[in-house]
Amino acid sequence: MKSFTITEDQIVRIIGAVSADELSRRFNRYFDFLTISGWVPQTPLDRGGIGMSEAEMESCAQRVAAFFGLDAQLLERQLPATISDWAGTIHGAVLGAAGAKLQKFAFKGATRKNENLDCAHSAGEIYQYAAAAANLFYGRRRLLSFVAPHSLLGFILSVLTPNLQHIDAVDARGMTPELLSKTLRFGDVLIATPTLWRYMMREKVTAPDNTMAVSFGEAMTFELAAEMRKAGFGVMRELYGTTETGLVGWRDSVAEPFILFDHWIRDGDRLVRIRPCGAESHVDAMDMIEWMSDRNFKLGLRRDGAVQIGAVNVFPEQVTDVLSEHPRIKKCIVRAGRSGDGVNRLIAHIVLKPEFQPNDASAREIDAWCRMKLRQQERPRIYNFEVVLSAE
Repeated sequence: MKSFTITEDQIVRIIGAVSADELSRRFNRYFDFLTISGWVPQTPLDRGGIGMSEAEMESCAQRVAAFFGLDAQLLERQLPATISDWAGTIHGAVLGAAGAKLQKFAFKGATRKNENLDCAHSAGEIYQYAAAAANLFYGRRRLLSFVAPHSLLGFILSVLTPNLQHIDAVDARGMTPELLSKTLRFGDVLIATPTLWRYMMREKVTAPDNTMAVSFGEAMTFELAAEMRKAGFGVMRELYGTTETGLVGWRDSVAEPFILFDHWIRDGDRLVRIRPCGAESHVDAMDMIEWMSDRNFKLGLRRDGAVQIGAVNVFPEQVTDVLSEHPRIKKCIVRAGRSGDGVNRLIAHIVLKPEFQPNDASAREIDAWCRMKLRQQERPRIYNFEVVLSAE
C-alpha cells in the first residue's frame, strides 16, 4: 500500500480545498482558486489567514476529519490552528501511509440537496478507482491539476493517481494561463473540468506534442474538444463517475460511447459493482444510461433532475424555492438553458408582485438576494420578467 501514501503537503492541499468547500456550503463564503492555492502550511485558520470564526473552524474541523474517516475531536482540540497543525495531526494519525490505518474516505456531493450527507467509500474502493485511472495515464511523465482535491474524482486523479505512478504532481490552480502554457511539457497530463477547459481555451493556453487532456464533471462538447486538439492536446480522456457511485467509465472521444471500468459489470439496465473483496452489489447510476453493449454506454439526463453547471450539480427546483421567498416575487420558475458554446446556465422566469416594476432596481435587488442565498453555480444568469409564467 506504499504506493497510496499521502504526503503531508498533499494533506495541506486537501485541508484547504475541503475547508473552502465547507465555508461555501454552510457559511456562504466564496474563495477563488487563486486564493485557495495561496494557502500554505503556515496559513492561520483564524485572523491573519483564512479568517474563520470559531463556529466555522469547528465545522471545518469536523468536515476535514470526516474526509479521512477520523474522529472530529482529533482536530477540534487544536482550535485555533494553522493548516500545518491540522495536516501534521492527520499525517501522524495515519503514519503517512493511507493504506496503514485509513479505513474510509467521505465526500460530499456537489449539490445543495442533502448537503449534510456524506458519501463514504472504503479505502479499498478508493484505491481500486485510483489504480483503474492510473492505467489510463500510463507513461505520462508529470500530472498537472486544475481541479481541487476534495471531491472524489479530484482526490483520486490529482493525489492518488500520480502517487501510484510515482510521477510529480503539480497544483496548477494558482497559475496564470500564460504561465501554464510555459509550464506544460512533452508527456504531461493536465486535468480540468470542461468549464475550466473553456476558460483555458479562451485564454489561449497551448500545449506541446503528446500532452494529454483529462476532463470530468460535465459533458464534453464536440466544439470544445476540437479547440483543445488545436491547442496541442493531442490525447484526450473523459471520465465518468459521481460522488455516490464512484469511478464508472471513460472514453477517448465525444463521438464514442463510454467504456465501463473493469470493476463494473452490466446486469440488465443496472450496474453491478465488483468490490475489492470480490463481493458484488447492485448500484443505481445517478444518470440515465443507454446501453450500446455490455461494456459500452451513453449518458442521458440526471435521474434526480440536476443539471451540471461548472461541474456542480444544481437543482433548478431548489433555486426556484429560494427565489420564491424574495419579497418582490409573486411567482417564478427557474429552468436550465444552454448557451451557444454548450454551457448550461440558469434562467429565472419571474412574475413580480403588482406593486413592483420590472426594472433595473428589481433586477439588482433580486440578484443581490441570490448572491446572499445561493452558491455561485446556483445563481441565475438571466432574469426574464413576465406577466404570466409560461407554465401556467
